Amino acid sequence: METRRTVRGSSARNYKGGLTLWLILWLVVVKPGGVTACPKLCVCYPTPMTVSCQSQNLTIVPAGVPYNSQRVFLQNNRITELRADSFGFETQVLWLYGNNITWIEAGAFSNLRVLEELDLGDNPSLRHLEGGAFRGLEKLQSLHMHRCKLATLPHDLFHKLYSLQFLYLQENQLHFLHDDLFSDLVNLTHLFLHGNRIRTLTENVFRGLVNLDRLLLHDNRIRQVNRRAFRDLGRLTILYLFNNSLAELPGQTMKDVQDIQFLRLNGNPWSCGCEARPLWEWFRKARISSSDLMCTSPSTRRGQDLRFLREMDFALCPLPDPGSLAGSTTTTFSTKTRWWFSKNKPESKSKSLYQKSSETVKSFPFPAVKPQFPSKYELSADEAALPKLDQEEYWTNYGNEDSSVRCVELDCAPSYDDEAFPSFSSLAITPRPLHFLSLTILVFSLHFLFS
Repeated sequence: METRRTVRGSSARNYKGGLTLWLILWLVVVKPGGVTACPKLCVCYPTPMTVSCQSQNLTIVPAGVPYNSQRVFLQNNRITELRADSFGFETQVLWLYGNNITWIEAGAFSNLRVLEELDLGDNPSLRHLEGGAFRGLEKLQSLHMHRCKLATLPHDLFHKLYSLQFLYLQENQLHFLHDDLFSDLVNLTHLFLHGNRIRTLTENVFRGLVNLDRLLLHDNRIRQVNRRAFRDLGRLTILYLFNNSLAELPGQTMKDVQDIQFLRLNGNPWSCGCEARPLWEWFRKARISSSDLMCTSPSTRRGQDLRFLREMDFALCPLPDPGSLAGSTTTTFSTKTRWWFSKNKPESKSKSLYQKSSETVKSFPFPAVKPQFPSKYELSADEAALPKLDQEEYWTNYGNEDSSVRCVELDCAPSYDDEAFPSFSSLAITPRPLHFLSLTILVFSLHFLFS
């Protein structure tokens, strides 16, 4: 009898021990799908995974950002440095504009292999960039670095950014651009360089930009343009060079931009002597929309429009040397770019190149309503006057850095539907049924073990 009791007690203890072991394994391995941790002072949305930490006076990138976060919003804080391993692997959109970033470690974004949009604009203390700052961002399509007081750009800054289509560098303090700086950007369609201090456009400054559609260089200090500076820009349709210091423009320069449709050259001190004849002849053949070109010299032609001078005005000028205007317009690439371009020939139309980026903007988990707060970047009158060739393609989303919907939580319009995209905090308040089941099993097991 005693032996039977001993065996029964031993069996009960073994049963309890087995149940306890099974419960622990179930809670660890098959744990209920709880709420993913969200960094302090941030708001998180589960589908798609979005972390919003804007306007929280953060001085560093917050720890604990889930590595599967597809969209990370850190704008309008006081972050000063960006170091490697600060961000996850699945981030597609990263906004860091409006901070105090002064230093970006080389390789800081190297883990972001699927990043498509990076906004570093409005960081006025960002005066220098390391050469490898954007290493690894081979799927990046849109890069914003406007108003950062950048004085120089490393010659390899855009190395291997083959997918880049939109590059915003306006309103910095750039004095010059290295040759072949953009040579790997074979898919770039929009380049914004206005509002800098650039003085010269060299022969190879735009080499490799074979798909560039719009080039904005107004409000610089450009005095000289090499006659072959635009030789790779055969698909350029918009060129803005107004408000510079140009007195003349070689005829060959404009012959290389065969598809140009909109040209603005006003606000320059044009010299309308014999040196203006090649440009005047180009205008006679071109069928484009152009601004005026007011002469400042010689005095007899001051106030006249260079485009409308008469042929007799150049009657005493020597005939131009044919060799000075001849010149090959054959596209010249660096070896690495030529190899990539041969295997990945870009589409012939910028619209098809932009399609993916447009879909990315439309896939944001926010309602398509116009925000009620003022934009952080207002278009100037000059930029607002840009021709609208295709509103759906460009001006809806990229004519202004903020024209796409960028509202998160409290910044959104009053019609924002909170129920449609619940935050993690709201999910934590209302536990899922699986949580109740887990808690019930746990309480029952503890009661069974210790009762």
